[in-house]
This record gives sequence, C-alpha cells and structure tokens, in this order.
Amino acid sequence: MRNERTVRRSQSITPFGVGAVIDILGESFVAEDISRWRGRRELLQAPRIAAHFGVEELRTPPAADVRGSGLPYFRFPQWLFCGRCRRMTRWSVKQEEPGKAAGCSACHGHPQLVPMRFVSVCGNGHLDDVNWVRWAHSDPARREQRQCGRSNELKFEHVKGVGGGLESVRVRCECGASRSLKDLPAPDSMKRLGITCRGRQPWQFDAEAEKCAHTPVVLQRGASSVYFSRLGSAIDIPPESNWSVWGGAASRIRNNDNFRLMESDPEHPLLGSLIDMVAEQEDVSTGQVRAVLEDRLGVKLAEPVEDVSIGDIETREWVALTRPAAAHDPRDNFISKETPFPHPAGHDELQPVADEISRLVDQVVLVSRLREVRVLQGFQRHTMDRVVPPDLGKGERFLPAIEVFGEGVFLSFNEKALADWEAGGEVRGRATTLRSRLAGSMHARWLDAEVTPRFLMLHTLAHVLMRAMAFEAGYSSSSLRERLYCSTGAEAKAGILIYTAAGDSEGTMGGLARLGEADRLLPIITSALVASDWCSLDPVCRESRAQGIDGLSLAACHACSLASETSCVYGNVLLDRMMLVDPGHGFFSDCLGALLDVQGHEVDDAPPA
Repeated sequence: MRNERTVRRSQSITPFGVGAVIDILGESFVAEDISRWRGRRELLQAPRIAAHFGVEELRTPPAADVRGSGLPYFRFPQWLFCGRCRRMTRWSVKQEEPGKAAGCSACHGHPQLVPMRFVSVCGNGHLDDVNWVRWAHSDPARREQRQCGRSNELKFEHVKGVGGGLESVRVRCECGASRSLKDLPAPDSMKRLGITCRGRQPWQFDAEAEKCAHTPVVLQRGASSVYFSRLGSAIDIPPESNWSVWGGAASRIRNNDNFRLMESDPEHPLLGSLIDMVAEQEDVSTGQVRAVLEDRLGVKLAEPVEDVSIGDIETREWVALTRPAAAHDPRDNFISKETPFPHPAGHDELQPVADEISRLVDQVVLVSRLREVRVLQGFQRHTMDRVVPPDLGKGERFLPAIEVFGEGVFLSFNEKALADWEAGGEVRGRATTLRSRLAGSMHARWLDAEVTPRFLMLHTLAHVLMRAMAFEAGYSSSSLRERLYCSTGAEAKAGILIYTAAGDSEGTMGGLARLGEADRLLPIITSALVASDWCSLDPVCRESRAQGIDGLSLAACHACSLASETSCVYGNVLLDRMMLVDPGHGFFSDCLGALLDVQGHEVDDAPPA
C-alpha cells in the first residue's frame, strides 16, 4: 500500500520549510536544503523583491509529478522502533522504497515502525539523532557497562512498577546494558557522556559536516525550539505590480531563458540569432524583443541590484499605500483607493466619536487587491545562535518563496498628534520598560523591532482591530495578518495594514476591503476600543506589569489583545492596550470618552420602563 505524503506548496515555506521536521501518516521527515531541489524550475517574478533579499531569483518549491520530482524530504529520526516487538532499527536510505512506510523486518506482516520521540539539536542549527547506543551503555549506577559492539541490537521497552513519565521507558541492549530516559532531556545529558555536535543536518554526509563547538541538547522532535523559520515578506507595488510591466507579451519575453542570456551578456556574438529564437518561441516580433531588451538594459544601468537598500522596501510600500494611483488596470497586482473618513454624510449619534478619531487618523486606504511574496531566508534552532541559510551556505543564487493574493485596509495616523502623545512621561516609561526587557531576552535575536511608544500603540491597535474585523469580514481570525509601518525622525511613519492573503491566484472577494469604508470602519474601531477598555480578566490584566514570554507585554492577554500566531509577526509580544485606552495616557482616550458620553446620553434619553 502506497502512502500519499503531500504538503501544500505554501506549507513548504512555513511551517515545513528547509530544516523543519514534519510528522505525516505516522512517519517523520525533515526537509532538505534547496541545493537538492529537483524538477522543473519555477521562477517567481519579483526582481525588486529578490534584490531586496540579496539574491538573483526567487523560486517556488517544485511540484510533485509522475516522474517523481518534488520537494526532497529525508526520513528523520533514522532510529525507529516496532510497537509490537519493541526492537529498534537504525533505518538507512538504502532500505527506502518509494511510497512505502518503514516496516519491521522481524515481525509477521511487517508492521510500520515508529520514529523515536527525541532528537539532538544545537544552537548553531544542527540536527541529529540521539546516540542511543551510547545512552544504553551509560547508566552511572552500573559502571561495569562497556560498549559491547552490538550497535544495532537495541530495544525500546516499558519498565513496570515505576509509574509514568520518562522513568518508565528505557533503551536496552541485547548485552544487558540499559538506561531509562529519565535524565535524557537534562541540559547537560550529552555533555556528561562526552558527546559533541557532529556539525551537520540529517541528510548531509559526514564529509559535508562543519566544525561546531556547541554541546548538543536533547529535545522532543515536536518541541517548538527544534525549528524557527526566518521569513521575509514584501508586497508587490507599482510599477512592478502593474499589468503593463508584468503581464502580456513583455512578461513572456523577459521570462524566456534565451532572453535572460542576452540580458546577462548584451555583447553575445549570437545576439541576433537569440533575438530570432525568442521571437519565434514567444510568438512575437523581433522588434518587440529588441524593445524589451533595450528597456531592461536601461533599467539595469539606472538601478543596479546593489543599490536596493534594506529599508527601501518598507519605504516604497509606505509611499504606494499613502499615494494611491488615480486609475488601475483590473489586472494589476496592487489596486488601492483612498476613502474619506469620516463619512461626508455624517455618522448620526456617533459623530462626536468620528470627529475625535478623524483628529488622529490621517488617511484610510482600501486595498482591493494585493500580491504578497513570502520568502524563506533561513532557519534557527534551540538558542538561535546562528541563522542557517536554506542552501546551507552552498552559494545558490535563489531563495524559496511563494506568492499569495488578498486584500486589506490601511490606516495612517496624524504625525503631530502622535508626537504630542509620545512626549508624555507615562507613555515613554512603559515603552522603556519593554525595551529594556527585550534587550535582555533571547527573543531579541529574532524580534526585529524598535520598541517605541508609537510601535506599541500601532501593534496593539492592529491586534484589537483584527479581532474586531474577524467578526465582520467573513474570514477566520487566523486568516488576517498585520503589517506595521513605524519609524521616527526625519522619515517618520505611522500606519497599519490589516490584510488577508490566500494561496488562490484569484485573490479574495472584497469582504475585508469594504470594512475600510467610513460607515463600516467607525463601528469597528469603536467596538475595538470598548473591548480594549474592559477585559474579562481585569483588573489583573489592566494592572499587570509583565505578561507573556519574558514579560514582553504589559496589559495584554488572550481575552483582550492576543491574536492568532499566524497573524502576528512579533510572536504575540510587545503589546499594551493601556497605550490605547488608559484615561491618563491612552492615544484614543478622548475617543473613548466621547463614546462613553454618547452611550450616557442614550441611557438618559431612553423611555421609562
């Protein structure tokens, strides 16, 4: 019987990207590096974004087909055991059969083998099997144990009469040596045995190993610290997102391999023949090919890849969002328009609230279509001491990526109102508290955030708005994502984009973008502020001075501010709803006061019972 081992293409970037362990149909595998990708090369057209991440190309993971191509996954852990006879087997690649699970050779019917639960990792990103032979012969209470040479004659057994937990299971050698797993997860368990890191990934040969001074630790293979993916994300914006640039005949010409050869070598001796070949292959005229080539060479000379700075991509997105184009082709990958706020026709009894919010909100933009490119930049393990690139440093000039399409709502905020609010002592003090905690936390290794008052306000507002919008937009809460634009100084920015992006190339149905219209957005903002003002865990949550991992949030918990893990790019930390609604220093405190006044008048005007 064949096992259909499949993952979605989007999952091959995260959570099952290069270096990640995946459990599927009772088996366990680890994704190999991109230098081992096989099959048809599928380029993702985003040259500006590729240049931002320092590579020449972005490629989507190869799809599986009848010829056996697809993503390479390696069986890991290689140590397996039989649930019937408890015999342990170190599986080898030579034993693999396409589409078949590993089976026990000692039992009738060859029942499927089970992967061992524990693996060995180090902070430099290496991953390995636990040395079970060494462990079985290492019981300190039985020092007469010696290596017996029977390296493949182990059993994984239950021990009776000792209760539950790891003390109730042991690894036993046929020579009689054995040891329970009680002390295996201890931080120094491998160090006591003199075991050092082999400096490799499971699918690598010993000759590919690198020197590593770390002592490995043993973790359960499903532990969160076994794998941290490092993802990059960018939105396709004009002019590259315009149909006139990426679509039609010009796009086909640019994607032709022979055209790429001409582009890389404009003085090629066979230039004329290559132009003719491209014209014939793409069913266009030679004049069209020459025009596209001249245009591309001109762009290259004016804007080389080296000139694309790291911060440039956020600034370009900010400009695209705050300056919507007057007209769009319906086939563009980025379509946006500014919408008035508050509504010109007024908001009836909520007008005082709308006036207060409009004093703080500069601009509301509806993004009815967007294309997001998500890039796997690398991964980390355990203490996150090093980022391992997807090619393991083999010099590949591409990164794995996927594209997703969606829609969103963008809000930018009044810079003067923000500057006045940030000058408050309580506001600065709360931000300083979290900034110092982050500096002393291990999470500073991956949390790329400048903890300022405006960052905390924008981040928390994005979370409470996502929670409120999930009820109205028709999307699950895990489908919404945040994108913050936050900086101070000469190029100050303050904005949030709440969007949804799905794998369907047709995008979405507009349910989220419509929520940015003033008559819908105002009730959503007010409901989000009310929800922030009262948490079901108050006063504990409101008065908390440390919540979340390493105390990296203040007044924020699951009942009021935390979002789905897939929605937040900062790991659900650096949140504080008091930055929004506290009567003394909340950015929206006046708005909330106006709302409470409106509600008070409604109560006063209500007819007697």
